Amino acid sequence: MHRAVAVAVVLLLAGVQPATAVTAGGADASSWTAHDAERAVDSAASPTIAVDTVLSLTPQRPGSIGVVQTFEIPAEVTELRVTLDPQSNVTDADGFSHVDGQTWAWDGETAAPRLRYGMAANRTTDRDGPMGADGSYLYADVGQWALVQQPNLGYQWRYRGADSISVDRTTRVDGAGAVGETTAFLGAHTTYTRAVAEQEITLIVPEAASLADPPEEILDGLGNASQALHVGDRDPTVFAVAAPTDRVNWAAQGIQVGDTDFWVRAPQSIDDVGNAWLHEYVHTRQSFRTADSGRWVTEASATWYAALLSHRHEGVSFARFTEFLDRGTNEPQASSVLADPTDWANNANYWKGALVTGEIDRRIRVATDRGATFQRVLASLNERTSPITNEDVLAAVADAGGQSTRTPAERLTTTSDAPEVWNRSAHREAFGGDAALLRVEFDPATDVRATGPYRNATLSPPVTLAAGETLSLRTAVENLGGASGEYAVTLRVDDRTVATANGTLAPGERTAVSLTHEFEEPGRYTVSIAGERLPVAVREPATPTVTDLAVEPRTVEPGGETTVTATVANDGQVPGNATIPFTRNGETVTTRTVTLGPGERETVSATVELPAAGEYRVGAGGRAVDVRAVAPTTETTTPGFGVPVAIVAVLAALGLRRSGS
Repeated sequence: MHRAVAVAVVLLLAGVQPATAVTAGGADASSWTAHDAERAVDSAASPTIAVDTVLSLTPQRPGSIGVVQTFEIPAEVTELRVTLDPQSNVTDADGFSHVDGQTWAWDGETAAPRLRYGMAANRTTDRDGPMGADGSYLYADVGQWALVQQPNLGYQWRYRGADSISVDRTTRVDGAGAVGETTAFLGAHTTYTRAVAEQEITLIVPEAASLADPPEEILDGLGNASQALHVGDRDPTVFAVAAPTDRVNWAAQGIQVGDTDFWVRAPQSIDDVGNAWLHEYVHTRQSFRTADSGRWVTEASATWYAALLSHRHEGVSFARFTEFLDRGTNEPQASSVLADPTDWANNANYWKGALVTGEIDRRIRVATDRGATFQRVLASLNERTSPITNEDVLAAVADAGGQSTRTPAERLTTTSDAPEVWNRSAHREAFGGDAALLRVEFDPATDVRATGPYRNATLSPPVTLAAGETLSLRTAVENLGGASGEYAVTLRVDDRTVATANGTLAPGERTAVSLTHEFEEPGRYTVSIAGERLPVAVREPATPTVTDLAVEPRTVEPGGETTVTATVANDGQVPGNATIPFTRNGETVTTRTVTLGPGERETVSATVELPAAGEYRVGAGGRAVDVRAVAPTTETTTPGFGVPVAIVAVLAALGLRRSGS
């Protein structure tokens, strides 16, 4: 995670919520300057103080994590002071000296000064509300894992020769872990990601967490919410953690902090009406700040949209949806005045607030023939830089739906009046029919294939490929809802997007979507699609070898041919090609090419000519045997004599010679 910040004139400590930063000082300035913000700026535009923060578990001290912060200080900075989180205990300081409290001063000389300290990780609250749980922890460390808020720092510095100084913060975990903008999880986990609507949603599932739903279904719900909400620019990333519940009693069903981070108790189901996953995601799309009179809209809009999205995209029935909203009609919350927080009873900003927000949304839709919604109100509020009041909310309602909508909105937010929950026909008139409900299915046992130069075959996990092969993953996308909807299926390798498919499905429609990726280099990879993660090992292609050789006949006449048959085997775990040379006296006379999968065998044959009489070595693939080319025996006869007659004649001649001696 990477953040950069500009300088501010007055000394303030960095808080959880980002604040606007300003700059001061000219080229010859030499004054104390403080950092009070963590909003990203272009650090390349000015000299930068780089802060590398490394977090680590300390199993021997549950409730505390280790922090090491190393600073790179530009030449323009002459003095630097750092103020740590109040619950920090410095154990080693290199290049820093203690000033007072949690403030430490750089010695001005050490090139890479460092602070090492323990920081209390446990944070508690007595929070109560609809999103509350039965515990008290907002953040916790149990030794084997920790869900924590990243360290907050305050900075002061003097500098010369620059118009401003920036701070660039990088946070990482020593060992297994993941970091967001303001939150970090330390410990064994699996990371799931979904790219949708130009936003990447990261879901961290700790090894210790027991999810109520598959990660892919949670990402489906969050992705649907990302696409459905048009309330201003989306943050490029969202960081969500499924909080384990076996050893921690959390104070809430979920908590959203900073701009993009939130955690939700792992047993929370994405299919529940108004669930915490959707509730906390909606909070990431709220960038406004509120005055007291406008405070109600923060939780009211998050509760309303969590309910509406769960009905439209997660299969929640209309009966469950209206039952959820009906809580806003119960006393004492129904009589609470939303614009007056001191009058709230029984979490009126959640219950009555959600019902009132839904009623205003319904009226805007009816007044504009569905041309506008309450999302336009939120988009307007998100553009404001000053804290919004209830008057600002009402003005945005009037801009979206006209004065006829503003009047009831004012009554419902400034008096004890509460609306009734509308019926199904009124809902259909305002919100239309059922929404799309898209599901992506993938079965690792049947939907994985390897294609390429060696094979076209279905594989079962664990998947092993040869370099140069293409992995093909098949998914089935189905629209279970009542309206057309857009889908996006993404294939990632080591959390890097390598292929994406998009399309639109009508209600009840189903389609097959296959995504592919060619692996060129050997190595170990993690492939993810539709919430499933597959380990993939890629190796160099196998080299099949000749394991047996047969040559027949072994003796031929000069110019004759013998047939060489080679048995070729692949004893490797990946496929491969082999070109088998057929040889005569070590020289190749022809070749045969075979492609074999793991464990496969094949026989190949070729004829080899023996051009002249003699001994030969004939073989294939490095094996050879002896063969011969032999001329046939020739029989010669004399005219008028057969063989017996010739023998008798010779003997007679010998006898005559012997008689004359």
